[in-house]
Amino acid sequence: MRQRVRGAGLAAALSGLVGAVALGACRSSGVRAVQVDGGTGFPRVSGQNLLQETVHLPDDLVGRPTLALVAFRREQQADVDTWLAREDELSRSISALRVLEFPTISGARYGMFAGFIDGGMRSGIPDPAARERTITLYTDTEKFRQALGLGGPDSIYAVLLDARARVVRVEPGPADDEKVASLLGALATP
Repeated sequence: MRQRVRGAGLAAALSGLVGAVALGACRSSGVRAVQVDGGTGFPRVSGQNLLQETVHLPDDLVGRPTLALVAFRREQQADVDTWLAREDELSRSISALRVLEFPTISGARYGMFAGFIDGGMRSGIPDPAARERTITLYTDTEKFRQALGLGGPDSIYAVLLDARARVVRVEPGPADDEKVASLLGALATP
């Protein structure tokens, strides 16, 4: 389980803001739904993980099953953490499963502050593995939710993708035994 450091310093926050403005850090991109062999694929969008590596979706998701934990608000992290706490259980049952976090933020509103926002998240997440799996998406959140068939932004969503980045199952809200069983059964059925 990752550790979070609370209360990042004002200097670090201001430094991130200056960097975001100076570098024009708006990474907002269009969202397009992707059809994959008759199924809904993960939307075409790009983002950066907290190691500052660019990720192109869905292309970088192809090859192994993925549990994408999609959140829209900072206060939803506690719900995301309930899924992360079940990662070992899910990974034992779903071979080669990778778990990724997708903080999904309005690009039109906050894209120009991406460096500041990501810098704040980076300062609160010292674990390199957690930084690698946290991919911030600055995009049109409404189109993104529509492309994945998600409900409103008041909930997180655990989106299970197969090895071709097709949506297999979506579970809203925090993890519980029933939702975990639902995900485990989804990839077991042909």
